[in-house]
Amino acid sequence: MLKTASFRVIGDPRMHCQSCEQRVIRVLKSLMGIQHVSANAASQRIEVLFDPAKLEESAIVARLDLLGYTTETMRSAARSKE
Repeated sequence: MLKTASFRVIGDPRMHCQSCEQRVIRVLKSLMGIQHVSANAASQRIEVLFDPAKLEESAIVARLDLLGYTTETMRSAARSKE
């Protein structure tokens, strides 16, 4: 079963442009277990679809922190593999 997690960037720096969005997407997709990532600089939101059997949500938060982004978890939900 896949899980969806939503994060909001709350500190500085913030995502400012499409390049920031693409960097977040590229780095998170390199983690084992990530199925899909979307990032939106306008809303400061990052959505991640991942396999919790392969990756813990805390690892995603840690990777975002390494990129310099302080985040808060908005919501998490499980969903069946499609």
